[in-house]
Amino acid sequence: MRIWGSRREAKAPRTRSDRVDIHRILTQYVLHMSITSLANEDIGPLYEEYAQDPRLGESEKEELALAFRALHPPSASAREA
Repeated sequence: MRIWGSRREAKAPRTRSDRVDIHRILTQYVLHMSITSLANEDIGPLYEEYAQDPRLGESEKEELALAFRALHPPSASAREA
């Protein structure tokens, strides 16, 4: 399952059930960030917490970062520049 485009195959997890669990975790994280952003809440702390999850491989962390950037509105100072 790919949420945000193509992704390199992670070195871990190795079994199919582990991959399913990782995809489920990643999906839950992205969904939670999406719902939180709809409520106009800051998703920065959520992203920071989720990015520290040792169960996620590098490719999942990259996907999480892409989701964060897509959901996180630019700050007022960044829009003025």
